[in-house]
Amino acid sequence: MDTQQTSPSFWQQMIQQSFLSLYEITADKTTNPKQFQSYDFVFEFSGAVIYLIVNDVVMQANRQKADSAQIREWKKEVVNQLIKRHAQLYLKNDQSTAESNTSKAGKEVYFIGLTSLSTTYQNDHTQASSHTIDYEYGSQFFAEDCVLDLDDEKSILQVFTHQNFVDTISQLVTPSDLSAFLDFHRRQLTGFESFQDESTLLTQFLQSPDFHHRAIRVQEQLIDHQLIDQIEQRLLKAAEPDQAVFAKALMAEIQRNTRMWYRLFNSLLKNYYEAGQPLPKEPVDILVDESMYTYACLVEKILAYKMMDQDSRWHGYVCHEHSYHMFGRHYLMVFYAQDDNSSLSANKVRESQQDLLLELNAQMQDPVMEDLFLIGVEFRPCDDSVNTEVYLDTFYQKGTVIDAYTQRLYEQLAQLKTQL
Repeated sequence: MDTQQTSPSFWQQMIQQSFLSLYEITADKTTNPKQFQSYDFVFEFSGAVIYLIVNDVVMQANRQKADSAQIREWKKEVVNQLIKRHAQLYLKNDQSTAESNTSKAGKEVYFIGLTSLSTTYQNDHTQASSHTIDYEYGSQFFAEDCVLDLDDEKSILQVFTHQNFVDTISQLVTPSDLSAFLDFHRRQLTGFESFQDESTLLTQFLQSPDFHHRAIRVQEQLIDHQLIDQIEQRLLKAAEPDQAVFAKALMAEIQRNTRMWYRLFNSLLKNYYEAGQPLPKEPVDILVDESMYTYACLVEKILAYKMMDQDSRWHGYVCHEHSYHMFGRHYLMVFYAQDDNSSLSANKVRESQQDLLLELNAQMQDPVMEDLFLIGVEFRPCDDSVNTEVYLDTFYQKGTVIDAYTQRLYEQLAQLKTQL
């Protein structure tokens, strides 16, 4: 596929309009011998690498609407072309590439094939009209019409239609959630599980225990290190097989909160950009790479502000939150004080954010955190209504090991602050 064309293809538009654009490895950077070569697109997340090949086919039709038998044959043709091309590319690349990509980098590797079908029809006035065909696959198609090679689970080509994949990344708005679904989808294929189509499977995943197992595993690690006391009860309940109704309601809440998070996050990025101080790529990538469940929990803390007493609002307060996607990522949420003289006022926190993150790093030494975020939350009254608007600040620091002497200094500083 020619990715150098002036006008972007709809595959490129799909990438540009989603979070995938942040993680695309461009053609001039895909020559690393540890990576597979000649795939149309490559995306590298914190925990996964996706190799994408695409195939869009335009068929000539005798009539404007093709029948189901004809569409079935076209589907077989377009997928067989993808399977053949993927097999050639996979064999062409040294097998050690696959091993180094998974074992050394510690990342899962997924091979995705995307298809698009459309027809052109010559009408009575000799004018050609184009029609995009809506279709999906489902497990039966790959069991009967177009058999995938399931001998090597890691090399399986997972096939979706263009519209399927667009819908998928619009609902799974983070790399971590997309990776979890691709793993779920691959298990269904290798386990010869029956599913009607990919849209139904996505809905099933969002309401299944599989979606919450990642968050539970992170909390189990936090318990092992005595950072929390117990796993959240709603996570355990949502992971129970007979709690489908509860899981569906919880997912609806997670998606609502995720949409709110992205409105706040996009406003944050816009404000920093307009101020001429755009956020560095690393913290943006990390925040985008979070899970929807983490977003939901961060937003819950923000929504809880309305229930706080006036004294807390006046003096400001802090909350702690952790990532539910990756162990070792911590969030310090500072709700700015209404009192400008408070040490937690917006201006004072912004001035001292580096010191606050250093103190947080000193507190999180057993174990040392990988990523530390300070998120400032400010509520401002709207000029034209009785409502309030929420503004975010974000500051980032990598977690580091500190020596015993420095650790004692921070402990003494913390004791002095409690006495003031």
